Amino acid sequence: MSTGMDAQQAYLLRSVTEVTTEPGAVRIGLQALRAVSLPGTPGWLTGESMADQGIETEMPNLPRGLQLPPLESQRAEMRVSALGSGSARVVIAPAGARVLGEEAGWLGIVTAEEERAPQVTEHEDRVEIDCGMIRLEIHRQPFSLQAFDSAGRRVLRTAERLRQVAGFPMAPPVLWHGGQVQLQAELAAEEDITGFGEQFSRLVKNGQQLVLRAEDALGTGTGRAYKPVPVWHSTAGYTALLNTGAQVVADVGHERASVLSLQVPGGELDLVLTAGQDPRERLREYTEITGRAPVPPLWAFGYWMGRCRYHSAEEMLDVARSMRQHEVPCDVLHLDPDWLVVDRLNTDFIWNTDRFGDRAEFVAALREQGCRLSIWELPYLDPHSPRYAEAAEAGYLVRDAAGQIAEVAGTPTPDGRHRALIDFTNPAARSWWQHLHDDFLDDGVAVFKTDFGEGLPDDAALADGTPAVHAHNLYPLLYNRAVSEHLGAHTGRAPLVWGRSGWAGSHRYPGQWGGDAESTVAGLQATLRGGLSYALSAPGFWSHDIGGFFGPELTPGLYVRWTQLGALSPLMRAHGLRPREPWQFGEQALAICRDWIRLRYELLPYLWQAAHRSAAAGLPMLRPLALEFPTDPFAAGIDDQFLLGEDLLVVPVLDDGTAPVTRRFYVPAGEWVDILDGSVVTGPGFHSRTVGLEQMPVLVRTGTVLPRVEVGAEVRNTDELVGRPWVMHAYGAANADLELTDFDGGTLRVQVRGTEVQVDGAQQVHPTVVRHS
Repeated sequence: MSTGMDAQQAYLLRSVTEVTTEPGAVRIGLQALRAVSLPGTPGWLTGESMADQGIETEMPNLPRGLQLPPLESQRAEMRVSALGSGSARVVIAPAGARVLGEEAGWLGIVTAEEERAPQVTEHEDRVEIDCGMIRLEIHRQPFSLQAFDSAGRRVLRTAERLRQVAGFPMAPPVLWHGGQVQLQAELAAEEDITGFGEQFSRLVKNGQQLVLRAEDALGTGTGRAYKPVPVWHSTAGYTALLNTGAQVVADVGHERASVLSLQVPGGELDLVLTAGQDPRERLREYTEITGRAPVPPLWAFGYWMGRCRYHSAEEMLDVARSMRQHEVPCDVLHLDPDWLVVDRLNTDFIWNTDRFGDRAEFVAALREQGCRLSIWELPYLDPHSPRYAEAAEAGYLVRDAAGQIAEVAGTPTPDGRHRALIDFTNPAARSWWQHLHDDFLDDGVAVFKTDFGEGLPDDAALADGTPAVHAHNLYPLLYNRAVSEHLGAHTGRAPLVWGRSGWAGSHRYPGQWGGDAESTVAGLQATLRGGLSYALSAPGFWSHDIGGFFGPELTPGLYVRWTQLGALSPLMRAHGLRPREPWQFGEQALAICRDWIRLRYELLPYLWQAAHRSAAAGLPMLRPLALEFPTDPFAAGIDDQFLLGEDLLVVPVLDDGTAPVTRRFYVPAGEWVDILDGSVVTGPGFHSRTVGLEQMPVLVRTGTVLPRVEVGAEVRNTDELVGRPWVMHAYGAANADLELTDFDGGTLRVQVRGTEVQVDGAQQVHPTVVRHS
């Protein structure tokens, strides 16, 4: 291994050798001893005496013929610095490893620039390092690590105590073997782990083993992930980021029920730890360190419609006209790859005039119908494209370790030809790709769907020298960053992409959607779980394909249920292999979906506030219940409900029929009012309700003032809501002093007292009050 540990041997961390302070950090020398795993039984053994290792030599079933390995050691180091408002960056690696000399932002995940030396106190048996929000205790011999919050509560401890019956350690704190390094922590009796990105499994990850590798998941039920993120939360009171692009294997009590094991190739651990009992505060700190998402433009919060594929300008214009005929508000129509001449896993920005005519005229025709245009792209080039030779000759394409043009991996190509990838670490290549968007933006294209990006091969040699072990998972981050930043710079407005792939830091470049879900109840359930899991690791603006992307023929009932979920999601888009327009599913589905789409537009004043507050605080719009109610013992495991912003509790109905169904759901503490039928439920506790196809529970806490706007049949898009009066819906005995952001970006200070309202600030809204007692 290039890191200094012999990949053919195993070594486990055993002791602290010295402690030194340097500008911006503390360095701790470490000794790792050669180790062997026991044959046929769990446990590890070093060359130390049995007594020093804590082995119970009197056990009658002690394995016979134990051969102690040579008492050989390797030097390792720990570097600890303070980040953000009081987090700890802990780097553990073999002595001389590159990461020990790199700043926290070297991979582009962390954006915080300043690393500070923490306060160090040395004791005979341990070293204490205080970073502010978190305090570390490193025990000298044998090595162990514990973390405490600012109130002195222990939130994390390594797993050295966990042994099998004869005393052999089963989960050493830090272990190098097989070219990998493992960090192993002890899971407390009631500790739940959540996060790890857009995982489509249960929200609480205990009992699961996750491979964090950005892949073309080919659906939401394959066990793969488009947007894994090496960030997790513990109900014990900490949040952690593995600051790496390497593939991480996270075993959350799967192999050993009481062990959280993180395995990383390359031998280096770069860990950022934040402590605190409120997960919202930890997310604020995490996003202070890794950056926060800007709020997308207002029109992004309207209804989007797409299909794979629309084949002509006239077909899309017909959809836009039909939206108006059916009185369905719509802001964005999305165009998948048919806008290209060479359109199979290729983007060369050559517009297909045969299918779509003059681009500027087509965009203008859509705008006459009130719709903006979104178009598809991916970062791959087909050799049949006229731009391929240009990019290859200029050195814009990713090369492999042998110096040849690299080929996309993991995504089948429809014709067997390879596809090349743009090297976004090459400044010239990045600029070339970015400026290929300019003519489209000048013609009025509003947003680009940054699809794919998971296909960088493992032997890629990126131009800037990014180590190959990090390159694959960092590629989606580099891709979306390049497009997002250029769109913002070129248009002068908040940037917006519609990304599928991602990694840690991707939340800075909204939005993202949940990939290719199957058009089944299972696909709907997996989609929601993926969004909730992603919210905890990459807080920002997430969405999904209403109706699912592929699979069995979509039923009208499931289409309605998915539309209801979409109407209360951060962003709302219907999309799939086959038609997703609401009139395609019958008159009943059209009428119900139209009502829910209009409800979304009515709630835009609330969504706009939730978006701005989320962006300012580094919190997601879509929130698991446990994020808002961290002390509620039932909230942690609930992954079929969510909060939209702070105040709306949304209860999706997971069903594909048209008959009424009984929905059981959980209500946190307090009194909650259904904003549609006025029914009241009290928590904490479970409730059941029979809901018809037109119904989905959407609850608001009493005491809330919810801003809405009236939306009639004449409203075509969000542009037509700017300047309309807002209605302040007050629930219960709500009297409030609110600071709101209006649709033009101005600040409103609104005072609600009884049925009276006073406004100070921008005068675009002119609100009135409706009370719900």
